[in-house]
Amino acid sequence: MIVIGLIALLLGAVGLSLSGPGVSTLASAQNTLAALVATARAQAAVKQKETLILIYGTRPPNGDVGKYLRYIRVVIAPDSAVTTATTRWEPIGTPVLLPSGVCVVPPSTSGLLATGVIWPTNPAPVSSFINLTASRKIILNEPAASAADTYFELKITPEGIISPAAAKLAVATTTVTNGLPQFTNAGAVRGLAFRTSGAVTRVNEPGSF
Repeated sequence: MIVIGLIALLLGAVGLSLSGPGVSTLASAQNTLAALVATARAQAAVKQKETLILIYGTRPPNGDVGKYLRYIRVVIAPDSAVTTATTRWEPIGTPVLLPSGVCVVPPSTSGLLATGVIWPTNPAPVSSFINLTASRKIILNEPAASAADTYFELKITPEGIISPAAAKLAVATTTVTNGLPQFTNAGAVRGLAFRTSGAVTRVNEPGSF
């Protein structure tokens, strides 16, 4: 009876660890990313225009810590011509904010890890974007106060092809320390992986990135 009781206690603890607030919040963030990707692909196909998924990447103190790696928007090119640095992108729908305590993991976690946390490198549960650093995008009707905002980006063509090739979007739990989000648990990472064709796979374990 004692052994059975201990097993039940251990199973209960495992159940809590697999269904706690952190896990449910990460799942919510993963669902949000999947919905945004679906929206971007649908818009690109219907309007036959290039679309971008933009993740706010202006690092504090220059940027807004409440939006950094949490604020995501979809924009579409004004026409089907080749886009350039001066393209004025049209926003689609309403920008979204990931749940509090969850951020997109950028290509580099330098300066963004809580004390004692070591981020895996093989494979690395990080996101991959067109550029390794956030860049400025000109967005129609954007407030003047947002003129300096920069974004990480994924691109979707009218044919549904996602760039960069074999792109990944990872989200993980964070806490804010000294004005910066700090990733707190290398074992609590979820996200999406993309094939060039646009097929999407949900990734629920850090080792699957």
